Amino acid sequence: MQAYIPTKEELQKIVKQVVQETFEESIPGAIRKATRKKWLTTEEVMNILQCSRRHVQYLRDSEQLPYSKNGRKIRYDIEDVEAFLNDHKV
Repeated sequence: MQAYIPTKEELQKIVKQVVQETFEESIPGAIRKATRKKWLTTEEVMNILQCSRRHVQYLRDSEQLPYSKNGRKIRYDIEDVEAFLNDHKV
């Protein structure tokens, strides 16, 4: 049985490549998440879910989609909308 022992330069090259790949994969998602809106309007939820206003209201009324209400304004947390989508994946 033979063991391969990389040189210091080979090991540095491998580590650098792995770090670069990890960075390239995770940074775009982190930037998107950091720059997106936290609270969505009903219209924005309708566009994301590709459904009608009435269906969004049904999801609210049936407590499937959490929301926040301030006066007449209703807002939905983007993370709740994403969780709803993930829970209903087929």
